[in-house]
Amino acid sequence: MEIQLMPVELNHKQILYNLYQFYLYDFSRISEEDLGFDGRFEIKLEHYWEDPRWNPFFINYEGRIIGFLIILFENYDTDPDPTHVIYDFLILSKYRRKGFGKLAAFQAFNLYQAKWKVVQMKTNEQAIHFWRDVVNQYTAGQYSEVFRENLNKYVQSFTNRIISANCANGTR
Repeated sequence: MEIQLMPVELNHKQILYNLYQFYLYDFSRISEEDLGFDGRFEIKLEHYWEDPRWNPFFINYEGRIIGFLIILFENYDTDPDPTHVIYDFLILSKYRRKGFGKLAAFQAFNLYQAKWKVVQMKTNEQAIHFWRDVVNQYTAGQYSEVFRENLNKYVQSFTNRIISANCANGTR
């Protein structure tokens, strides 16, 4: 089973918009968001191509789009060493519980050697279970988790940076 992460180009914005309708539909059980008067969920995507902190990817399997993920470079505009965040993540229902989500997450983490965060709403028990399992497997248990009461969210944090022996010893 091989998947590919493909950057979403501006000319494919409508495809990502369409996929977001499924994402927001799934998420509406938690967010309690309503449809707009046109029968669609409201989503603005322009900033994904206007702001270099946002990095949208399609998740492809056997030439078909099976989902998407968004990576945010948090504090990119103020910190030369931003934390990378999996901001939004969708695997279509047909492909869930088959390992595709874990493969996509691992590939996303492998794109950048960085500090990482993954965040889930307290009420999204499926996402909490999924991300705890994925991050635990990816890091071999070397991650931290906190519950942010002010946000009502769980946050798993880790790094996949490779620190050279000289830097680890305090020399360069």
